[in-house]
Amino acid sequence: MALLGALVTWFGMVEAPLPQAVEHDTAFVPMWRLLVMGAAVLPVIGLASPLAGLELAATRRLRSMQRLYLAGLGIGSAVIFLGISALTTQPAVVAIMARGWMGWFGLALVAGAVLGWRLAWTLPSVVAVVLWYWGFGGNDQYRWWEFSARPYDDVPSLVLSAALLAVGLAAYAATPWRRRRLLFWR
Repeated sequence: MALLGALVTWFGMVEAPLPQAVEHDTAFVPMWRLLVMGAAVLPVIGLASPLAGLELAATRRLRSMQRLYLAGLGIGSAVIFLGISALTTQPAVVAIMARGWMGWFGLALVAGAVLGWRLAWTLPSVVAVVLWYWGFGGNDQYRWWEFSARPYDDVPSLVLSAALLAVGLAAYAATPWRRRRLLFWR
């Protein structure tokens, strides 16, 4: 996280050319938007374990340690990443980065719960392609659902990021034995 934060301080405002659905040939996206997604996905990928079969029948102690690991690594990495980024980045951009981090972290939790922790990067990557290609609405405005680029005080983007985080936490909490119980009540 310290390395990603340092990359934001050095190269965060450099704009990378990415294709977008706009009238211009090429649009540019600041590198900090790419690095925030990486910083949010890395703690979730850290849940990958060679003992996946054990996780299916995990005891309370293993599950509580896994929750503690995810909470500590998630919050700690966000604090380190955003703290280092705040050294040279404007406060408004750091607020946008924090909001984006919440959304990407939630999407990574959903992908990890569904596809496995090693593939937690897949859903955020697919959503990023959609956001970065179709998220720009023209007239220097991003669409309301582009939570990683709207102004720092944009309420719909904050609500969307919080909802993505809540869905991700719910997907993480839906352990295999809880899912079986829910299917039993159907």
